Amino acid sequence: MPAQAQANCQVCDSTLDSSLGDLGCPVCLFRTGLSELPEIEHESAHQFGSYIVAQRADGIPDELGRGSMGITFRAIDRTLNRPVALKIIDPSQHGSDRVRERFMREARAAAGLDHPNIATIHHFGIHEATGQYFYAMELVEGETLEERVRRTGPIDSQTVLRIARQVVAALTAAEKRGLIHRDLKPGNVMLASKEGGAPEVKVIDFGLAKAVTDEGDLMVMTRDGFVGSPAFASPEQFAKARVDVRSDVFSLGATLWFALTGRTPFPGQSIEEIQAEQLSGRLPIQQLKAAGVPGRLISLLKSMLAVEPAARPGTRGLAEQL
Repeated sequence: MPAQAQANCQVCDSTLDSSLGDLGCPVCLFRTGLSELPEIEHESAHQFGSYIVAQRADGIPDELGRGSMGITFRAIDRTLNRPVALKIIDPSQHGSDRVRERFMREARAAAGLDHPNIATIHHFGIHEATGQYFYAMELVEGETLEERVRRTGPIDSQTVLRIARQVVAALTAAEKRGLIHRDLKPGNVMLASKEGGAPEVKVIDFGLAKAVTDEGDLMVMTRDGFVGSPAFASPEQFAKARVDVRSDVFSLGATLWFALTGRTPFPGQSIEEIQAEQLSGRLPIQQLKAAGVPGRLISLLKSMLAVEPAARPGTRGLAEQL
């Protein structure tokens, strides 16, 4: 895979992420968002309740990641004097009632999950002065599956299987509570192990999770457009059809494919191109064979990536096969 040329922001010299398209420099955007907040007598723009956003040596907020609605920062819990991951509404969107309502749903769904392979939610709150929603979660020290692959290259099959078993355990626990993830991808699978050790998996950002039994909630989640990450989303997500845990199984299949090969199974520069590749029924199996993936694991991935949800294994069957 050819390396992409990097560009720097002409204002702050930060490295620009090409995946953000024309959105501009995220550091400048965040600074602009902070500058637009009103003066607060007791709480600064860097403080949310008892949580203070950590800053790097250069004074820039220590950002851990961002999604469609929120930005996650490293922060300090002043009450318990411990580091946490703090997710807040993107400053450019915090005025939207629809976004805030969805964010509230995210936090409450995630807070109800208690499993060793799911990052724990500690607290949910609202910034009184600005109305911004935020929640503090367990800070997982390590790197995402995406970061690991981009740093070291494709991962061997046995390690990928160990990762897969733990992710399936997390999805099973969520399913028992009537929840699905909806945005499972390599960037939401944290590897907390040290270099060379067995991977300890934490699934993070159940931010797009929803109660699968709540049909009204389903309409709110889908009526305004596609929800998820296109390269790892299921066909039913593109179609805005009803989704269940088998959608997460599809996303996990695409995630494992990326871990094994460093590529996504359905290439495309747009949602339409990716969707067309999915519906074609073609899978670049040669990528897996070239990576030395065993035939039984190839067969399992093919079933996980079936176009029709009914053709995919459920979490119980998937756990047994793994």
